[in-house]
Amino acid sequence: MRIGIDGRKVGDFGIGTYIRGLLSALVALQGEERYVVFAPRSARKLLPAGVELVEFDAPHYSLREVLALGRAIDRADLDLFHAPHYVVPATRVPVVVTIHDLIHLHVRHRNPLALVYARTMLRRAVRKSRRVLTVSEAVQRDLIAELGCLPEQIVVAPNGIDARFTPDGPRPRRPPYFLYAGNDKPHKNVDTLLEAFAAVRRERSGTGLVLAGAAFERFANRDGVERAGFVPDEELASLYRGALALVLPSDEEGFGLPAAEAMASGTAVITSRNPALVEVTGDAALHADGRDAAALAAAMLRIANDDALRAALGSLGIERARRFTWKRCAEITRAAYLAAV
Repeated sequence: MRIGIDGRKVGDFGIGTYIRGLLSALVALQGEERYVVFAPRSARKLLPAGVELVEFDAPHYSLREVLALGRAIDRADLDLFHAPHYVVPATRVPVVVTIHDLIHLHVRHRNPLALVYARTMLRRAVRKSRRVLTVSEAVQRDLIAELGCLPEQIVVAPNGIDARFTPDGPRPRRPPYFLYAGNDKPHKNVDTLLEAFAAVRRERSGTGLVLAGAAFERFANRDGVERAGFVPDEELASLYRGALALVLPSDEEGFGLPAAEAMASGTAVITSRNPALVEVTGDAALHADGRDAAALAAAMLRIANDDALRAALGSLGIERARRFTWKRCAEITRAAYLAAV
């Protein structure tokens, strides 16, 4: 069976991490399936050996990607196509789609047409796909409630964690610090985190905050704040290991991969009470209102001041993170492929 996958985002964070982890694990299963990836030539170095590359590129979230990618798929002699995000091409080939979250339906958009586009394409993805993959039961509930997706159509295949995220390895030589890893979009509540951190600094002046995953230019020259920017996975793994805790106060997540990676690194985790984050971290994290700076600061101080609690959460996190592997994600996904055809 020949299975096509849209790999144009393979070099990105987020969906790119998903494509790389899933594709490598699918190939490692050594099934009879053959995988055909549609991506620019530059993506070749990111793909596992044995994967066929069809050179293709088109602007994301555009009419061209829907039509032109659909034509390329139809020419590739495929049995199934997997769209790893909610934009499904116009193709005659059966489709499986991954919908990671419904954040685009819930956040404010500068352009009101963005919401119309997201709602239209998400509903179309559900309608056109034989199976809808998602990464948490929390998103599964949202798909049923908000998009009318049939429960039997949905397959929950949680993300995996790369093997480099482990308690063993180098740690940064720096004063005690909390870590945030992610982008700087409004639903991430980074402003609330900075407000909470200011309260922490009033009690623990030697404690810092490292922001990784974006430029965070608006927080330049903030007392105790280090803007690490975009860091490679090896550096991120080191930052996880050395942190007092990862703090992820997002209003909404589909899975919350940084929380899972931090747990695998043996690091304490603080998250909001977002259902997906609570689902992923369970009793291996502290949960607080992500919009309440005082509550967030209290959780951070509790972690910083209690070595035994920090160690206990780290141990619980290592154990909980073992359930999130790309092999398991690939096995569930492969079963969904077979069911779809």
